Amino acid sequence: LWTWGYNGYGQLGDGTKTNRSTPVEVTSLANVVAIDGGYRHSLAVLDDGSVWAWGDNGYGQLGDGTYTARTSPVEVSGVSNAVMVAGGYYHSEVVLDDGTMAAFGWNAYGQLGDGTTDIRTTAVAVSGVSNAIAVSAYGMSTLALMDDGSLWAWGDNDYGQLGDGTLTRSSSPVEVTSLVGVQSIAAGSHHGYASLDDGTAWAWGYNADGNLGDGSTTLRDAPVQVTGLTGAVSVAAGLRHAFALLDDGTLAGWGLNSSGQVGDGTTTSRSTYVAVTGVP
Repeated sequence: LWTWGYNGYGQLGDGTKTNRSTPVEVTSLANVVAIDGGYRHSLAVLDDGSVWAWGDNGYGQLGDGTYTARTSPVEVSGVSNAVMVAGGYYHSEVVLDDGTMAAFGWNAYGQLGDGTTDIRTTAVAVSGVSNAIAVSAYGMSTLALMDDGSLWAWGDNDYGQLGDGTLTRSSSPVEVTSLVGVQSIAAGSHHGYASLDDGTAWAWGYNADGNLGDGSTTLRDAPVQVTGLTGAVSVAAGLRHAFALLDDGTLAGWGLNSSGQVGDGTTTSRSTYVAVTGVP
């Protein structure tokens, strides 16, 4: 595992708090099979199913039973059969090989999905989840994809980011019933995305920068289709922008573009998708 960038909380895992403009190896880890980064912490799954975490730990998001920040990886307590991890805003989510899920860290919005709003410094089970195959967490909510193509969400919902047609927070998973055949998911800061097996892409939640791709800047508490987009095979979310990988190998992007993050050669925000220039 190699990391680079900002390291003020030790989130690069190299034993320092030194920012790195070129990759450094996380030498204490080997046989890494999955990774993700949270707001100020990082997570890795090893081939033995263990989970390791490092960086900020002010809310127990490293899952080692403490609130002590770590500049090198520590093992998450009580997790031994992980296949996927997701880091959110001071919280962490894990998919296990039996389809259940575990979570730890900050929980004021119910983003751990255990039916409470209690901080957890060690892993607790996500309520009622038994067939998860993917998870995404960015802000203070979590999305999980099930093996039947259904999508479930929990946590903060002040901007409709749970996609259940309400603005009500939930500390237990709720189904996004308007979507079926989901094949990929991505959580943004206050919004969510999904691609379906028919090649369409859908979005919901915060939309002030056109980040839902529906041609508007209107908040949506239930999924709306990304206008005109076909052939989507996966989606990815940034702070207030998003991408879809298409089946012809090209990329589409939309949303906030003040720093050129949509990749279309401009700094004009886009409420409908545009092609990312030069890909492939």
